[in-house]
Amino acid sequence: MDEATAAQVRELVAKGATAGWFGLVTDDVRKTYETLKARGVELTEEPTERPYGTDFGLRDPFGNAIRIVQFTA
Repeated sequence: MDEATAAQVRELVAKGATAGWFGLVTDDVRKTYETLKARGVELTEEPTERPYGTDFGLRDPFGNAIRIVQFTA
């Protein structure tokens, strides 16, 4: 990707124009949730049990969706 295109992509992502979500993994999803909540992060969903583990949703300052998951062993 050339620099001009990369700059356009950064600008769009900064405006929340992603087509999906970004995921992160943690060893303690409930502790991570409580830490982020205490710091004033915009949380979009509480920790929820899923077939693959437990996850929750949040938005970054630009409006991009992020999921944080603790996988089942």
